[in-house]
Amino acid sequence: MADPTVVSRVKRQRDVRLAEGWQEVRVWVPTEQDADDIRNLAADRRAKAKALAGLDEGIKSMPPETLHRIAEAIKSQGSAAYSTPSGPVLDLLTKLAEEDDLASLSRAFILLARAEPANAAFVANAVPGKISNFLIKHRGVEVPALMKWIETNPDWAEQLKSALRDPDRFVRVVEGFASAIKAGAAAH
Repeated sequence: MADPTVVSRVKRQRDVRLAEGWQEVRVWVPTEQDADDIRNLAADRRAKAKALAGLDEGIKSMPPETLHRIAEAIKSQGSAAYSTPSGPVLDLLTKLAEEDDLASLSRAFILLARAEPANAAFVANAVPGKISNFLIKHRGVEVPALMKWIETNPDWAEQLKSALRDPDRFVRVVEGFASAIKAGAAAH
């Protein structure tokens, strides 16, 4: 999304960071050295966030291998090996869906959003497509039934994205979609 002005870009970046729980601090200091120290401290804290430091909440029950995969994908953000900066995380989300691990898909998104708030909306917008493929591959949903259901449930993608930050709810929503699609197909 291209912002029309620098001011709108800065406002958007500020808003997404605040939405992810980041704190904005403005401080006046008496010397340039003090300013450099604070800039360095801020850079260190951003790097720690990207490395998932201090984000124990909600990930304690996650298998260490999955957490490692998520951390590696986040660390690889911006890799030239992908056509988009979020490519590593999008690839991981696809793999987690292929592994039928929807709860970890949700947790991966939560951690990405916390570490890289500016990429959260882009990644969230890719999730409905990944879940459509998941429903077809792993829940036996037929493509025509899916298309018909999407037509009669135009808000499904927003419902899905709103559940993305709660792993248990996300799984329930996806499974509910699968049941509703199959029930609709059976009725016809």
